[in-house]
Amino acid sequence: MKRASIVFVTVALMAGLASCGGGGGIEPADTIPPSPTSGLLAVNAYDGRINLWWDKSTAEDFDHYGIYLSETEMADVTDMQAIQEIGDIDGCTCQVTGLDDGARYYVAVTAVDKSGNEDAEVTSVSVMPTPMPSGTVDPDIAVDICQSDRVWPGTTLLPDNHNPDSPRMIEVNMLGEIIWEYLVPPDLKQCTNPGFDVESLLNGNILYVLPKNGVYEIDRSGNVVWSYLTGKISHDADRLPNGNTIFVFGNYDQKSDAQVVEVDREGGVVWTWYAVDHLDEPPYDGISYEGWTHTNAVSRLSNGNTLISLRNFNFIAEVDPQGAVVRSIGEGILSLPHDPEVLPNDNILATSLPQGRPHRAVELDPETDTIVWEYLVTGQENRPVRDANRLPNGNTLITGATEIVEVTPGGEIVWRFRLQGISFGLQEAAGLGFYKAERIQPSE
Repeated sequence: MKRASIVFVTVALMAGLASCGGGGGIEPADTIPPSPTSGLLAVNAYDGRINLWWDKSTAEDFDHYGIYLSETEMADVTDMQAIQEIGDIDGCTCQVTGLDDGARYYVAVTAVDKSGNEDAEVTSVSVMPTPMPSGTVDPDIAVDICQSDRVWPGTTLLPDNHNPDSPRMIEVNMLGEIIWEYLVPPDLKQCTNPGFDVESLLNGNILYVLPKNGVYEIDRSGNVVWSYLTGKISHDADRLPNGNTIFVFGNYDQKSDAQVVEVDREGGVVWTWYAVDHLDEPPYDGISYEGWTHTNAVSRLSNGNTLISLRNFNFIAEVDPQGAVVRSIGEGILSLPHDPEVLPNDNILATSLPQGRPHRAVELDPETDTIVWEYLVTGQENRPVRDANRLPNGNTLITGATEIVEVTPGGEIVWRFRLQGISFGLQEAAGLGFYKAERIQPSE
């Protein structure tokens, strides 16, 4: 009798399962959660605020994102209450406010589907809000747009040459207040054209170029801790991971000049690149416009090759350690390119300065030489546009002659730093306007 009962139940259960699997039956409940969210970034947005970004969910039946906050690390949010829910699948950003400066927080983001499924196993990211560094107001400059929940927060470092009698390097907070300033020595103030490059180093020092004079490393007190003096320098210098420094010479360069030079800490020349050895042929051999190549930027790639911006040739060259051009990028697309950088997706971001048309920031796929993103800078008073940097949140920092903007991938300006009531003619702007800028993430 007991065995018969078991057989009956089993048969009935099998019949029920067959019915559910057939047409017109009841579909089994969805119990599979969306894939874990990825790419979570958390950054101090100052004054009790943090900004979050993450990658878009791949769930076909997406319902909302859950934002979780804790003062300890999180590995499972099963019994936790989300502090916020975001119902837009493309809304992969939010700002958390009301936090305590100096306290460490952990955040996590999950995706929830329409059946309420949620992968509760998470990897949390830590962040500590701090007060925004205060500075002094300069009446010549100001920030007039700042959407704090959409910017990549930090300070902005730039050379400022709008007053030729007092060229300087400044670091400003998100409000445009000056928190650090270094005045170019009076006997060198004439060495700032065509724009002088400035970059922050991992040790907290500053590396900067004075065209036709040299490249310097200074500490935050303004003390020179390293220098390499040469009249054959302009536009750009980078500190390499091995401690060497690489720089370009392109302002009125001749065919006999090395357009790229790498020196070690002792000032010894360890690598040079001469364009004449590789490109002295039509259509490049007869060009002359403020020099032969007017090379304006250089960077060393992770594969050991070197990326060189040849302004007058209208393309970016990738050269191997022997100097051979292994790839030209943007030829026929870029016009007077400036400041290329390789993005994490291996695309190239640069600015393009076509004459008589709006200047633009351009992201190129170097494999197909196609434009995958661009931003047009309107207003002739803001030309030339010579620098574009991709920020970790996907926004782009773009430097024009009279203003520096941070724009979203959709082209919306979320931060703007500009000269107040000061403008230049196009020729003046090339020497007196803003040249380059970089965003420095706040340290904890």
